[in-house]
Amino acid sequence: MVAHFKIREGRLPAFDITPELVEERLGRRPPWFQGGQARGDDRHFAVCPYCDNPIQLKGIYRRQPTSPRPYGSHTGVPVDGFHFDALDLEFCPYRLKRKTHDKQARRAMGPMAQQLIDTAVAEFDRVVLILRDDFGFRFSDTFAERMLDQWFDSQGYLYAGAHLRNLPWMIAYFGPVQDLFGQPIARNAELADAIRSGVPQVHISERGLLLRQQGKTPWFLIQLQCLHHRIAIEEEGDELIERLKFRVQNFTDTNDAGLAPTLYTKEIIFRPQRFEALIHTPSERAQRDQGLLERAQNVAKKKRI
Repeated sequence: MVAHFKIREGRLPAFDITPELVEERLGRRPPWFQGGQARGDDRHFAVCPYCDNPIQLKGIYRRQPTSPRPYGSHTGVPVDGFHFDALDLEFCPYRLKRKTHDKQARRAMGPMAQQLIDTAVAEFDRVVLILRDDFGFRFSDTFAERMLDQWFDSQGYLYAGAHLRNLPWMIAYFGPVQDLFGQPIARNAELADAIRSGVPQVHISERGLLLRQQGKTPWFLIQLQCLHHRIAIEEEGDELIERLKFRVQNFTDTNDAGLAPTLYTKEIIFRPQRFEALIHTPSERAQRDQGLLERAQNVAKKKRI
Protein backbone atom coordinates (compact mmCIF):
# COMPACT_ATOMS: atom_id res chain seq x y z
CA MET A 1 0.00 0.00 0.00
CA VAL A 2 1.59 3.25 -1.18
CA ALA A 3 1.63 6.10 1.37
CA HIS A 4 2.21 9.06 -1.00
CA PHE A 5 1.00 10.30 -4.37
CA LYS A 6 2.09 12.58 -7.19
CA ILE A 7 -0.11 14.48 -9.60
CA ARG A 8 1.76 13.45 -12.76
CA GLU A 9 4.85 11.50 -13.72
CA GLY A 10 8.25 13.20 -13.72
CA ARG A 11 10.25 15.25 -11.23
CA LEU A 12 7.33 16.38 -9.08
CA PRO A 13 6.84 16.51 -5.29
CA ALA A 14 4.99 13.77 -3.43
CA PHE A 15 2.14 14.31 -0.98
CA ASP A 16 0.68 12.29 1.86
CA ILE A 17 -2.52 10.50 0.93
CA THR A 18 -5.14 12.35 2.98
CA PRO A 19 -8.66 13.52 2.03
CA GLU A 20 -7.56 17.14 2.37
CA LEU A 21 -4.54 16.85 0.05
CA VAL A 22 -6.38 14.67 -2.46
CA GLU A 23 -9.13 17.28 -2.73
CA GLU A 24 -6.72 20.22 -2.82
CA ARG A 25 -4.23 18.77 -5.33
CA LEU A 26 -6.44 16.56 -7.50
CA GLY A 27 -9.99 17.84 -7.08
CA ARG A 28 -12.77 15.97 -8.83
CA ARG A 29 -11.32 16.39 -12.30
CA PRO A 30 -10.39 13.77 -14.87
CA PRO A 31 -8.18 11.82 -15.21
CA TRP A 32 -7.60 11.86 -11.44
CA PHE A 33 -11.31 11.49 -10.64
CA GLN A 34 -13.44 9.04 -12.55
CA GLY A 35 -17.08 8.90 -11.54
CA GLY A 36 -19.14 5.75 -11.37
CA GLN A 37 -22.83 5.06 -11.76
CA ALA A 38 -23.26 5.50 -8.01
CA ARG A 39 -21.26 7.74 -5.65
CA GLY A 40 -19.81 4.66 -4.04
CA ASP A 41 -18.35 3.69 -7.41
CA ASP A 42 -16.30 6.91 -7.72
CA ARG A 43 -12.59 6.30 -8.19
CA HIS A 44 -9.58 8.54 -7.55
CA PHE A 45 -6.28 8.00 -9.35
CA ALA A 46 -2.82 9.51 -8.98
CA VAL A 47 0.81 8.58 -9.67
CA CYS A 48 3.17 6.48 -7.55
CA PRO A 49 6.15 8.69 -6.59
CA TYR A 50 8.50 5.70 -6.74
CA CYS A 51 7.75 4.18 -10.15
CA ASP A 52 5.63 6.81 -11.96
CA ASN A 53 2.82 4.33 -12.62
CA PRO A 54 -0.88 4.91 -11.87
CA ILE A 55 -2.27 4.11 -8.45
CA GLN A 56 -5.86 4.06 -7.29
CA LEU A 57 -6.42 6.02 -4.08
CA LYS A 58 -8.50 4.01 -1.67
CA GLY A 59 -10.08 4.67 1.70
CA ILE A 60 -10.27 8.41 1.04
CA TYR A 61 -13.76 8.81 2.48
CA ARG A 62 -14.82 5.31 3.44
CA ARG A 63 -12.41 3.27 5.52
CA GLN A 64 -12.29 -0.49 5.77
CA PRO A 65 -11.26 -2.41 8.92
CA THR A 66 -8.26 -3.76 6.99
CA SER A 67 -7.18 -0.26 5.88
CA PRO A 68 -7.53 2.24 8.73
CA ARG A 69 -5.90 5.01 6.65
CA PRO A 70 -6.10 6.10 2.99
CA TYR A 71 -3.59 4.45 0.69
CA GLY A 72 -2.61 3.97 -2.92
CA SER A 73 -2.82 0.67 -4.75
CA HIS A 74 -1.04 0.07 -8.06
CA THR A 75 -3.55 -0.54 -10.80
CA GLY A 76 -1.16 -2.92 -12.58
CA VAL A 77 -2.70 -1.97 -15.92
CA PRO A 78 -2.85 1.22 -18.02
CA VAL A 79 -5.35 3.88 -16.96
CA ASP A 80 -6.58 6.55 -19.38
CA GLY A 81 -4.69 9.78 -18.85
CA PHE A 82 -1.70 8.24 -17.07
CA HIS A 83 1.75 6.99 -18.08
CA PHE A 84 2.24 3.25 -17.60
CA ASP A 85 5.44 1.21 -17.80
CA ALA A 86 5.38 -2.45 -16.77
CA LEU A 87 9.17 -2.64 -16.28
CA ASP A 88 9.28 0.25 -13.81
CA LEU A 89 6.24 -1.15 -12.01
CA GLU A 90 8.01 -4.48 -11.61
CA PHE A 91 10.83 -2.78 -9.69
CA CYS A 92 8.75 -0.40 -7.58
CA PRO A 93 9.84 -0.87 -3.93
CA TYR A 94 6.19 -1.22 -2.94
CA ARG A 95 5.78 -4.13 -5.35
CA LEU A 96 9.06 -5.96 -4.77
CA LYS A 97 8.90 -8.72 -2.21
CA ARG A 98 12.55 -8.33 -1.29
CA LYS A 99 13.46 -5.25 0.71
CA THR A 100 17.20 -5.57 0.16
CA HIS A 101 18.95 -6.05 -3.15
CA ASP A 102 22.18 -7.47 -4.42
CA LYS A 103 24.22 -4.49 -5.53
CA GLN A 104 24.70 -6.24 -8.88
CA ALA A 105 20.94 -6.65 -9.47
CA ARG A 106 20.05 -4.70 -12.59
CA ARG A 107 16.97 -4.09 -14.73
CA ALA A 108 16.72 -3.17 -18.40
CA MET A 109 16.99 0.42 -19.58
CA GLY A 110 13.64 2.18 -19.53
CA PRO A 111 11.88 5.52 -18.82
CA MET A 112 12.74 5.42 -15.11
CA ALA A 113 16.46 4.92 -15.75
CA GLN A 114 16.48 7.79 -18.24
CA GLN A 115 14.74 10.05 -15.72
CA LEU A 116 17.36 9.16 -13.12
CA ILE A 117 20.16 10.04 -15.54
CA ASP A 118 18.53 13.33 -16.53
CA THR A 119 17.90 14.27 -12.90
CA ALA A 120 21.41 13.34 -11.78
CA VAL A 121 22.88 15.74 -14.34
CA ALA A 122 20.34 18.56 -14.05
CA GLU A 123 20.19 18.49 -10.23
CA PHE A 124 23.71 17.42 -9.34
CA ASP A 125 24.36 20.46 -7.15
CA ARG A 126 21.24 19.59 -5.12
CA VAL A 127 22.37 15.96 -4.86
CA VAL A 128 25.71 17.11 -3.48
CA LEU A 129 24.05 19.54 -1.04
CA ILE A 130 21.98 16.69 0.42
CA LEU A 131 24.99 14.38 0.73
CA ARG A 132 27.23 17.03 2.30
CA ASP A 133 24.56 17.55 4.92
CA ASP A 134 24.21 13.82 5.59
CA PHE A 135 27.97 13.22 5.66
CA GLY A 136 28.41 16.15 8.01
CA PHE A 137 31.15 17.93 6.07
CA ARG A 138 31.57 19.82 2.80
CA PHE A 139 33.57 17.34 0.72
CA SER A 140 35.27 18.76 -2.35
CA ASP A 141 33.73 19.11 -5.80
CA THR A 142 36.28 16.59 -7.11
CA PHE A 143 35.16 14.12 -4.42
CA ALA A 144 31.55 14.66 -5.59
CA GLU A 145 32.46 14.22 -9.26
CA ARG A 146 34.12 10.87 -8.54
CA MET A 147 30.86 9.62 -7.02
CA LEU A 148 28.85 10.59 -10.08
CA ASP A 149 31.47 9.16 -12.44
CA GLN A 150 31.36 5.79 -10.65
CA TRP A 151 27.54 5.83 -10.52
CA PHE A 152 27.56 6.05 -14.32
CA ASP A 153 30.25 3.37 -14.68
CA SER A 154 28.37 1.02 -12.34
CA GLN A 155 25.07 1.77 -14.11
CA GLY A 156 23.53 2.74 -10.80
CA TYR A 157 20.52 4.05 -12.72
CA LEU A 158 19.68 0.40 -13.55
CA TYR A 159 20.05 -0.86 -9.96
CA ALA A 160 16.98 -2.81 -8.83
CA GLY A 161 16.70 -0.66 -5.70
CA ALA A 162 16.87 2.69 -7.51
CA HIS A 163 13.77 4.83 -7.89
CA LEU A 164 12.76 8.46 -8.28
CA ARG A 165 13.03 9.38 -4.58
CA ASN A 166 16.43 7.96 -3.56
CA LEU A 167 18.76 9.35 -6.23
CA PRO A 168 21.19 11.33 -4.00
CA TRP A 169 21.87 8.37 -1.76
CA MET A 170 22.20 5.94 -4.66
CA ILE A 171 24.93 8.15 -6.13
CA ALA A 172 26.73 7.90 -2.77
CA TYR A 173 26.05 4.15 -2.55
CA PHE A 174 27.64 3.48 -5.93
CA GLY A 175 30.44 5.94 -5.37
CA PRO A 176 34.01 4.63 -5.01
CA VAL A 177 35.85 4.21 -1.72
CA GLN A 178 37.39 7.66 -1.24
CA ASP A 179 40.48 8.94 0.56
CA LEU A 180 39.68 11.61 3.16
CA PHE A 181 43.15 13.17 3.04
CA GLY A 182 42.78 16.90 2.33
CA GLN A 183 39.02 16.88 2.91
CA PRO A 184 37.46 19.48 5.27
CA ILE A 185 36.11 17.06 7.85
CA ALA A 186 36.23 19.31 10.95
CA ARG A 187 32.57 20.32 10.72
CA ASN A 188 31.69 16.73 11.60
CA ALA A 189 33.17 16.92 15.10
CA GLU A 190 32.37 13.31 15.94
CA LEU A 191 34.16 12.07 12.83
CA ALA A 192 37.15 14.38 13.41
CA ASP A 193 37.52 13.25 17.03
CA ALA A 194 37.31 9.58 16.03
CA ILE A 195 40.06 10.03 13.42
CA ARG A 196 42.30 11.94 15.84
CA SER A 197 41.87 9.21 18.43
CA GLY A 198 42.47 6.30 16.06
CA VAL A 199 45.21 7.76 13.86
CA PRO A 200 47.62 9.86 15.96
CA GLN A 201 49.70 11.03 12.99
CA VAL A 202 46.84 13.12 11.56
CA HIS A 203 46.53 16.88 11.80
CA ILE A 204 43.40 18.93 11.22
CA SER A 205 44.31 22.37 9.93
CA GLU A 206 42.75 25.71 10.83
CA ARG A 207 40.61 25.34 7.70
CA GLY A 208 39.42 21.96 8.96
CA LEU A 209 41.39 19.89 6.43
CA LEU A 210 42.59 16.40 7.28
CA LEU A 211 46.41 16.54 6.87
CA ARG A 212 49.63 15.07 8.26
CA GLN A 213 51.27 16.54 11.33
CA GLN A 214 53.71 19.31 10.54
CA GLY A 215 57.36 18.27 10.61
CA LYS A 216 56.46 14.62 10.28
CA THR A 217 55.79 12.54 7.19
CA PRO A 218 54.10 9.35 8.43
CA TRP A 219 51.81 8.09 5.71
CA PHE A 220 48.20 7.19 6.48
CA LEU A 221 45.18 6.12 4.47
CA ILE A 222 41.72 6.89 5.82
CA GLN A 223 38.86 6.03 3.50
CA LEU A 224 35.11 6.52 3.38
CA GLN A 225 32.51 4.21 1.90
CA CYS A 226 28.70 4.00 1.78
CA LEU A 227 27.27 0.50 1.98
CA HIS A 228 24.35 -1.69 3.10
CA HIS A 229 21.36 -0.13 1.34
CA ARG A 230 18.24 -1.28 3.19
CA ILE A 231 14.52 -0.74 2.55
CA ALA A 232 11.71 -1.22 5.07
CA ILE A 233 8.00 -0.45 5.00
CA GLU A 234 6.61 0.50 8.38
CA GLU A 235 3.68 -1.61 9.48
CA GLU A 236 1.88 1.50 10.71
CA GLY A 237 1.37 4.10 8.02
CA ASP A 238 3.00 2.12 5.18
CA GLU A 239 5.88 4.63 5.14
CA LEU A 240 8.87 3.54 3.05
CA ILE A 241 12.09 3.98 5.04
CA GLU A 242 15.48 3.63 3.36
CA ARG A 243 18.92 3.77 4.89
CA LEU A 244 22.56 3.04 4.26
CA LYS A 245 25.74 2.92 6.34
CA PHE A 246 28.42 5.61 6.14
CA ARG A 247 31.73 4.03 7.26
CA VAL A 248 35.26 5.39 7.68
CA GLN A 249 38.17 2.96 8.10
CA ASN A 250 41.92 3.17 8.62
CA PHE A 251 43.68 1.34 5.78
CA THR A 252 47.16 2.52 6.73
CA ASP A 253 48.40 -0.96 7.68
CA THR A 254 46.15 -3.23 5.63
CA ASN A 255 44.18 -3.33 2.40
CA ASP A 256 41.67 -5.80 3.83
CA ALA A 257 38.35 -4.17 4.76
CA GLY A 258 37.74 -7.00 7.22
CA LEU A 259 40.92 -6.14 9.11
CA ALA A 260 41.07 -2.35 8.72
CA PRO A 261 40.00 -0.62 11.97
CA THR A 262 36.65 1.12 11.72
CA LEU A 263 36.98 4.67 12.98
CA TYR A 264 33.45 5.93 12.48
CA THR A 265 30.05 4.73 11.33
CA LYS A 266 26.76 6.50 10.88
CA GLU A 267 23.36 5.35 9.71
CA ILE A 268 21.97 7.66 7.06
CA ILE A 269 18.19 7.65 6.76
CA PHE A 270 17.00 9.01 3.43
CA ARG A 271 14.92 12.21 3.44
CA PRO A 272 13.39 12.40 -0.05
CA GLN A 273 11.10 15.30 0.82
CA ARG A 274 14.10 17.58 1.26
CA PHE A 275 15.51 16.67 -2.15
CA GLU A 276 12.12 17.28 -3.77
CA ALA A 277 11.83 20.64 -2.01
CA LEU A 278 15.21 21.70 -3.41
CA ILE A 279 14.28 20.61 -6.92
CA HIS A 280 11.10 22.68 -6.79
CA THR A 281 12.55 25.83 -5.25
CA PRO A 282 11.35 28.78 -7.39
CA SER A 283 14.07 29.91 -9.77
CA GLU A 284 14.19 33.39 -8.27
CA ARG A 285 15.05 31.90 -4.87
CA ALA A 286 17.28 29.04 -6.02
CA GLN A 287 21.03 29.24 -5.48
CA ARG A 288 22.62 26.95 -8.04
CA ASP A 289 26.25 25.80 -8.12
CA GLN A 290 27.23 26.17 -11.76
CA GLY A 291 30.62 24.56 -11.16
CA LEU A 292 29.03 21.32 -10.01
CA LEU A 293 26.48 21.40 -12.82
CA GLU A 294 29.26 21.78 -15.38
CA ARG A 295 31.11 18.84 -13.84
CA ALA A 296 27.96 16.71 -14.12
CA GLN A 297 27.45 17.70 -17.75
CA ASN A 298 31.06 16.85 -18.56
CA VAL A 299 30.77 13.45 -16.88
CA ALA A 300 27.60 12.64 -18.83
CA LYS A 301 29.21 13.78 -22.06
CA LYS A 302 32.25 11.60 -21.37
CA LYS A 303 29.97 8.62 -20.78
CA ARG A 304 28.01 9.50 -23.94
CA ILE A 305 24.76 9.36 -22.01
